[in-house]
Amino acid sequence: MAYGQMEPAFAGMKADSGDDRVESYATAAALDFGVVVTDANGAVTAGGVGAGITVHSHAVQGYKYPAQSCVSVMVQGNVWAKVATGETVVVGAAKFNAAGELAATGTTLKNAAVRQVIAVTGGNIAEVQLNVPRTAA
Repeated sequence: MAYGQMEPAFAGMKADSGDDRVESYATAAALDFGVVVTDANGAVTAGGVGAGITVHSHAVQGYKYPAQSCVSVMVQGNVWAKVATGETVVVGAAKFNAAGELAATGTTLKNAAVRQVIAVTGGNIAEVQLNVPRTAA
């Protein structure tokens, strides 16, 4: 049985096995894996001001959290995030659009940095390091 070539990563996948922090939230609307979300009174929505990035769950079928479900959100650590179609994201500050996808311009995800961008089937994804410590000025 041949498996063929597998993708190196996918949106919502943890990027490494280092220390991280993942918090649980509720959601009213369906959310993709690997998108920036904002907490609004205990329920997360895509985009907003940015609190973290949704993490893949083996308990969820497909690549989307359904509405009215528990969502895992990484707030510290390294995770692969969706890059908006047609956007060119580069290493440096992590920015995202209203849909929570990484973009060249938009809202800056505080204390987060893009570490690398790779091409996968269907588009690009970027490794984002969340809760980057501040450096001396």
